Amino acid sequence: MILPILLFLFFQAVFSKNSEVSRHVYARLIPLDNIRASETPTSINQSKSMPDCTTVCARDEACVAMMHHGDQCSIYRSSLSPSSVSLPGARSFLQQGALPDPDPCPVSQGYTSVLSPRLCFKLYLSKMNWTASQDRCESEGGRLIILNTDEKHAYILAQVPRSLPPHIGLKSVGDSKIWTDGSTYIPGEIGTFPGNCGYLHNLKYRGYYCDWQRQSLCEIPV
Repeated sequence: MILPILLFLFFQAVFSKNSEVSRHVYARLIPLDNIRASETPTSINQSKSMPDCTTVCARDEACVAMMHHGDQCSIYRSSLSPSSVSLPGARSFLQQGALPDPDPCPVSQGYTSVLSPRLCFKLYLSKMNWTASQDRCESEGGRLIILNTDEKHAYILAQVPRSLPPHIGLKSVGDSKIWTDGSTYIPGEIGTFPGNCGYLHNLKYRGYYCDWQRQSLCEIPV
Protein backbone atom coordinates (compact mmCIF):
# COMPACT_ATOMS: atom_id res chain seq x y z
CA MET A 1 0.00 0.00 0.00
CA ILE A 2 2.89 2.34 0.78
CA LEU A 3 4.56 1.87 -2.62
CA PRO A 4 1.61 3.19 -4.75
CA ILE A 5 1.40 6.24 -2.50
CA LEU A 6 5.09 6.95 -2.95
CA LEU A 7 4.73 6.59 -6.71
CA PHE A 8 1.97 9.20 -6.70
CA LEU A 9 3.37 11.70 -4.21
CA PHE A 10 6.90 13.04 -4.16
CA PHE A 11 8.04 14.82 -1.00
CA GLN A 12 10.89 17.30 -0.94
CA ALA A 13 12.01 19.25 2.12
CA VAL A 14 13.33 22.66 1.08
CA PHE A 15 15.40 24.96 3.28
CA SER A 16 14.78 28.67 2.83
CA LYS A 17 17.49 31.31 3.22
CA ASN A 18 16.48 32.00 6.83
CA SER A 19 16.98 28.30 7.68
CA GLU A 20 13.28 27.66 8.28
CA VAL A 21 12.02 24.38 6.87
CA SER A 22 9.03 24.20 4.53
CA ARG A 23 7.50 21.09 3.00
CA HIS A 24 6.30 20.92 -0.58
CA VAL A 25 4.25 18.07 -1.99
CA TYR A 26 4.51 17.19 -5.67
CA ALA A 27 1.94 15.00 -7.39
CA ARG A 28 3.38 12.87 -10.19
CA LEU A 29 1.65 13.38 -13.53
CA ILE A 30 1.52 9.79 -14.77
CA PRO A 31 0.09 10.72 -18.24
CA LEU A 32 3.27 12.72 -18.87
CA ASP A 33 5.73 9.92 -18.15
CA ASN A 34 8.14 9.72 -21.11
CA ILE A 35 6.18 12.45 -22.95
CA ARG A 36 6.92 16.13 -23.49
CA ALA A 37 4.36 18.61 -22.14
CA SER A 38 2.34 20.66 -24.63
CA GLU A 39 3.12 23.83 -22.70
CA THR A 40 6.40 25.71 -23.21
CA PRO A 41 8.56 25.98 -20.06
CA THR A 42 9.35 29.42 -18.71
CA SER A 43 12.90 28.31 -17.91
CA ILE A 44 15.19 25.31 -18.33
CA ASN A 45 17.86 24.67 -15.72
CA GLN A 46 20.69 22.18 -15.27
CA SER A 47 19.67 19.63 -12.65
CA LYS A 48 21.32 16.33 -11.73
CA SER A 49 18.29 14.80 -10.02
CA MET A 50 14.57 15.14 -9.41
CA PRO A 51 15.16 16.47 -5.84
CA ASP A 52 17.36 19.21 -7.32
CA CYS A 53 14.59 20.02 -9.80
CA THR A 54 11.97 20.31 -7.07
CA THR A 55 14.27 22.64 -5.17
CA VAL A 56 14.46 24.93 -8.21
CA CYS A 57 10.66 24.91 -8.43
CA ALA A 58 10.20 25.57 -4.71
CA ARG A 59 12.40 28.66 -4.92
CA ASP A 60 10.30 30.11 -7.75
CA GLU A 61 7.05 31.64 -6.47
CA ALA A 62 5.44 31.31 -9.90
CA CYS A 63 6.39 27.64 -10.39
CA VAL A 64 3.40 25.31 -10.71
CA ALA A 65 4.99 22.23 -12.30
CA MET A 66 8.31 20.86 -13.45
CA MET A 67 9.68 18.16 -15.73
CA HIS A 68 12.97 16.38 -15.14
CA HIS A 69 14.71 14.76 -18.09
CA GLY A 70 18.35 13.73 -18.13
CA ASP A 71 20.22 16.60 -16.53
CA GLN A 72 17.59 19.24 -17.36
CA CYS A 73 14.84 20.69 -15.19
CA SER A 74 12.03 22.48 -17.02
CA ILE A 75 9.95 24.91 -14.94
CA TYR A 76 6.34 25.79 -15.78
CA ARG A 77 3.94 28.46 -14.51
CA SER A 78 0.95 26.36 -15.49
CA SER A 79 -0.79 23.02 -15.34
CA LEU A 80 0.58 20.53 -17.85
CA SER A 81 -0.99 18.46 -20.61
CA PRO A 82 0.71 15.75 -22.72
CA SER A 83 1.83 16.42 -26.26
CA SER A 84 2.38 13.86 -29.01
CA VAL A 85 6.17 14.10 -28.63
CA SER A 86 7.92 11.14 -27.00
CA LEU A 87 10.61 11.96 -24.43
CA PRO A 88 11.91 8.72 -22.89
CA GLY A 89 12.89 9.10 -19.25
CA ALA A 90 10.97 12.31 -18.66
CA ARG A 91 8.96 12.66 -15.44
CA SER A 92 6.63 15.54 -14.60
CA PHE A 93 5.29 16.69 -11.25
CA LEU A 94 2.69 19.27 -10.18
CA GLN A 95 3.25 21.30 -7.02
CA GLN A 96 0.17 20.86 -4.88
CA GLY A 97 -1.35 24.13 -3.68
CA ALA A 98 0.33 26.25 -6.34
CA LEU A 99 -2.96 26.76 -8.22
CA PRO A 100 -6.32 27.71 -6.65
CA ASP A 101 -8.36 24.88 -5.20
CA PRO A 102 -10.92 24.46 -6.59
CA ASP A 103 -9.55 25.85 -9.84
CA PRO A 104 -12.17 27.59 -12.02
CA CYS A 105 -10.10 26.69 -15.08
CA PRO A 106 -11.44 23.40 -16.55
CA VAL A 107 -8.12 21.62 -17.04
CA SER A 108 -9.97 18.33 -17.61
CA GLN A 109 -11.48 19.90 -20.76
CA GLY A 110 -8.08 20.68 -22.25
CA TYR A 111 -7.56 24.17 -20.80
CA THR A 112 -4.24 25.24 -19.31
CA SER A 113 -4.36 26.99 -15.95
CA VAL A 114 -1.58 29.57 -15.60
CA LEU A 115 -0.51 31.06 -12.27
CA SER A 116 1.42 34.09 -13.57
CA PRO A 117 -0.07 35.84 -15.43
CA ARG A 118 -3.30 34.38 -14.06
CA LEU A 119 -5.22 33.02 -17.03
CA CYS A 120 -7.00 29.98 -18.42
CA PHE A 121 -6.61 29.25 -22.13
CA LYS A 122 -7.00 26.55 -24.76
CA LEU A 123 -5.60 26.30 -28.29
CA TYR A 124 -8.01 24.66 -30.73
CA LEU A 125 -6.28 23.13 -33.74
CA SER A 126 -9.55 22.39 -35.56
CA LYS A 127 -10.34 25.22 -37.99
CA MET A 128 -13.44 27.43 -37.94
CA ASN A 129 -14.26 30.94 -39.07
CA TRP A 130 -13.95 33.80 -36.58
CA THR A 131 -17.63 33.91 -35.57
CA ALA A 132 -17.91 30.14 -35.10
CA SER A 133 -14.70 30.19 -33.07
CA GLN A 134 -16.09 32.89 -30.79
CA ASP A 135 -19.33 30.93 -30.40
CA ARG A 136 -17.39 27.81 -29.42
CA CYS A 137 -15.43 29.71 -26.78
CA GLU A 138 -18.63 31.26 -25.41
CA SER A 139 -20.31 27.85 -25.19
CA GLU A 140 -17.56 26.88 -22.73
CA GLY A 141 -18.00 30.03 -20.65
CA GLY A 142 -15.24 31.98 -22.33
CA ARG A 143 -14.28 34.04 -25.37
CA LEU A 144 -11.59 34.33 -28.00
CA ILE A 145 -8.51 35.36 -26.05
CA ILE A 146 -7.94 39.05 -25.29
CA LEU A 147 -4.27 40.01 -25.01
CA ASN A 148 -4.58 43.51 -23.63
CA THR A 149 -1.74 43.33 -21.08
CA ASP A 150 2.00 43.02 -21.60
CA GLU A 151 2.12 39.93 -19.36
CA LYS A 152 -0.56 37.96 -21.24
CA HIS A 153 0.90 39.03 -24.57
CA ALA A 154 4.40 37.81 -23.69
CA TYR A 155 3.22 34.55 -22.17
CA ILE A 156 0.88 33.53 -24.99
CA LEU A 157 3.35 34.40 -27.74
CA ALA A 158 5.82 32.06 -26.04
CA GLN A 159 3.23 29.26 -26.03
CA VAL A 160 1.81 29.42 -29.56
CA PRO A 161 3.97 28.13 -32.45
CA ARG A 162 4.86 30.90 -34.89
CA SER A 163 3.56 28.81 -37.78
CA LEU A 164 -0.01 28.73 -36.41
CA PRO A 165 -2.43 31.61 -37.17
CA PRO A 166 -5.18 31.25 -34.50
CA HIS A 167 -8.18 33.57 -34.26
CA ILE A 168 -8.09 35.95 -31.25
CA GLY A 169 -10.62 38.39 -29.82
CA LEU A 170 -9.44 41.39 -31.85
CA LYS A 171 -11.44 43.21 -34.53
CA SER A 172 -10.98 46.18 -36.81
CA VAL A 173 -13.64 48.88 -36.42
CA GLY A 174 -13.04 51.68 -38.88
CA ASP A 175 -9.45 52.73 -38.43
CA SER A 176 -9.24 51.31 -34.91
CA LYS A 177 -8.30 47.89 -33.56
CA ILE A 178 -10.48 46.92 -30.61
CA TRP A 179 -10.69 43.86 -28.37
CA THR A 180 -14.13 42.32 -27.98
CA ASP A 181 -14.37 43.55 -24.38
CA GLY A 182 -13.99 47.15 -25.62
CA SER A 183 -10.39 47.63 -24.53
CA THR A 184 -7.91 49.13 -26.98
CA TYR A 185 -4.42 48.52 -25.58
CA ILE A 186 -2.51 46.26 -27.97
CA PRO A 187 0.96 45.24 -26.80
CA GLY A 188 3.36 44.09 -29.46
CA GLU A 189 3.42 44.66 -33.18
CA ILE A 190 0.49 44.92 -35.60
CA GLY A 191 1.09 43.46 -39.05
CA THR A 192 -1.05 43.57 -42.18
CA PHE A 193 -4.77 43.95 -41.44
CA PRO A 194 -6.80 43.87 -44.68
CA GLY A 195 -9.86 42.28 -43.02
CA ASN A 196 -11.87 42.87 -39.84
CA CYS A 197 -11.04 39.80 -37.73
CA GLY A 198 -7.79 39.38 -35.85
CA TYR A 199 -5.40 36.49 -35.55
CA LEU A 200 -1.84 35.84 -34.39
CA HIS A 201 0.92 34.88 -36.78
CA ASN A 202 4.69 35.02 -36.56
CA LEU A 203 4.57 37.05 -33.32
CA LYS A 204 2.36 39.76 -34.85
CA TYR A 205 -1.30 40.75 -34.67
CA ARG A 206 -2.86 40.51 -38.10
CA GLY A 207 -6.33 40.72 -39.59
CA TYR A 208 -8.17 39.04 -42.42
CA TYR A 209 -11.67 38.25 -43.64
CA CYS A 210 -13.87 36.86 -40.87
CA ASP A 211 -15.07 33.84 -42.86
CA TRP A 212 -11.50 32.55 -43.23
CA GLN A 213 -11.06 29.30 -41.29
CA ARG A 214 -8.23 29.10 -38.78
CA GLN A 215 -7.27 27.59 -35.46
CA SER A 216 -8.42 29.55 -32.40
CA LEU A 217 -7.36 30.58 -28.91
CA CYS A 218 -10.06 30.54 -26.23
CA GLU A 219 -9.79 31.91 -22.72
CA ILE A 220 -12.04 31.66 -19.69
CA PRO A 221 -11.67 34.74 -17.45
CA VAL A 222 -10.47 33.69 -13.97
